[in-house]
Amino acid sequence: MHIKQIECFVNLAETLNFSRTAENLFITQPTVTHQINTLEDELDIKLLIRTKRKVQLTPAGLSFYNDMKEILTRTNIAIVKAKHFSHIYESNLSIGYEGNIEVKQLPEILKIFNDKYPHVHIYLKIADFREKINLFSSHDFDLIFAVKESVEDLSEISFSELFVSKFVCVMLNDHPLAKKCSIELTDLNEASLILLDPQKCPTEMARVQKNIQFYCPRAPIFFSDHPLITHTMIKGNLGIAVMPDFVCPADPDLAIIPMSIEDSISYGIAWHKKNTLKEINGFVSISKKNLCYPV
Repeated sequence: MHIKQIECFVNLAETLNFSRTAENLFITQPTVTHQINTLEDELDIKLLIRTKRKVQLTPAGLSFYNDMKEILTRTNIAIVKAKHFSHIYESNLSIGYEGNIEVKQLPEILKIFNDKYPHVHIYLKIADFREKINLFSSHDFDLIFAVKESVEDLSEISFSELFVSKFVCVMLNDHPLAKKCSIELTDLNEASLILLDPQKCPTEMARVQKNIQFYCPRAPIFFSDHPLITHTMIKGNLGIAVMPDFVCPADPDLAIIPMSIEDSISYGIAWHKKNTLKEINGFVSISKKNLCYPV
């Protein structure tokens, strides 16, 4: 089965007319007949019922058409994109991130990078913590923005620190704790807490959350899948969130109070040592100059 057979079948399924399909595809009617017969023989399926008066799809043909129409569309788009890529771009750079602080300055980083390396095609993907690490480990990502501890156990990895982040409490402005200059773990014992799902956060975050739960055994706990969901939960007055300061949302209704703990997070950019693309060093250099510590 090849693309010409699929094109003939999909067009014929829509026109139900061999002559019109031949005109649409700029081929002869016998060629259309040959393509359809060959396709049916290869699949060992009757796709069309043909009489002197009309052509109609069999139930199997209708099912095959519904699936093949989408595949043919995606195939044609892929071909166009590949041709476009071959004329304009010389290499590809895939980047993974979680959509936190990077989003604020990533557009400027990309703009500078594109001006300097216009021949490089950029592929961006937002992925949660575990998906990002898995895709990076399988070399689906060339670069990822990540916390240091999350990539330390990976082999043949380089890491460049961009900044060190501390932990904070985020709450509504009218919360009683919002008036404090800093918050101790014991201050949280009577508060409802919003923590990140331990299965979806870096080791550093999971370790801090475990300590919080140890020192605050009476505190009700809500778990969130993502900082954006956490933001919604805070605004909904479900509790206080504990998170690294670089993922905190900028919101006039929220107070961000430092925590009195020593734990911190080294945040940066990681790449594969064996990847020799010179553009990787260029992207890292641009990121270090433009991805500054969040204020």
